[in-house]
Amino acid sequence: MNMKYVIVLVIAIAAIAEGAEYTVGDDMGWMVPPTPDYYTTWVSKYHFVEDDSLVFNFPQGIHDITVLTEEDFNACNMTNPLVQFQEPGEVTVSATGTFYFTCSFGEHCASGQKFAITFASPPLPPSPCPSPTNSAAADRSTESLPFKFVSEKMSN
Repeated sequence: MNMKYVIVLVIAIAAIAEGAEYTVGDDMGWMVPPTPDYYTTWVSKYHFVEDDSLVFNFPQGIHDITVLTEEDFNACNMTNPLVQFQEPGEVTVSATGTFYFTCSFGEHCASGQKFAITFASPPLPPSPCPSPTNSAAADRSTESLPFKFVSEKMSN
């Protein structure tokens, strides 16, 4: 194999391992959208994979980041959120599947400040990975939710 192809392959694998970063709503940020389908359209422009990050930009105190079950998301029911972040920041999703994000303030969810997003498995690495053992699968069931939050606040 040509050395330049090996280097390109290594760089590509490293980029995949880090995950991509997406700003929710692009330039508009996280707010009550101009149309109810705005965030659904935004999600449809991209392909998300495990370990990608979502950057939520909004003024603190008038929005939040709330993750719900599908049923609560569809009903805009905020009584039992899976996780909630009160300040802007970056959410890294370290799992595959569909996750349901919204804002719990007022009627923001009912006004379209919400989206369902599916994270796929990242492309396979060049060499196969061993299958998890039964004990590893059992350990996974006790792990916390697959969200890592990094606040945009800077400490002095």
